[in-house]
Amino acid sequence: MSGLFGNNIFTIAQKSLDFRTSRHDLLASNVANKDTPGYQAEDLVFRASLEKALQAEQPGPLKQTDSRHFDGRNTPPLNEVEAQRILSASPYPDFDGNTVDLDREMAKIAENQLMYNATLRMLAHKFRGLKSAIAEGRS
Repeated sequence: MSGLFGNNIFTIAQKSLDFRTSRHDLLASNVANKDTPGYQAEDLVFRASLEKALQAEQPGPLKQTDSRHFDGRNTPPLNEVEAQRILSASPYPDFDGNTVDLDREMAKIAENQLMYNATLRMLAHKFRGLKSAIAEGRS
């Protein structure tokens, strides 16, 4: 189905929605632990891994004459891309070592929710286009 819309749109959308859900859970955990002494705020990053995998879709620097040949890149397949967990520490930790900045975490949650909703809208648009193409094909 990726050929229908190009660029593995459904795999990218699935990975994006999975990432946004996992990130929301982690950010909510940060907020819940705001008063936990020594708690280190964390975040998930996804963009670098996704971009690296998308580059794998482009022709490699080495010619592949067999599907088992390497193309000269060290890139994972798109469906294997995973987010990386990182420390998301405030530059000014509390006196008890807690690094959760409540305002920052709430802003990240809001931004994450917007991106989740945007991905859903994009998918809905793609499916409407597919539905329209099928309906016109019947005529």
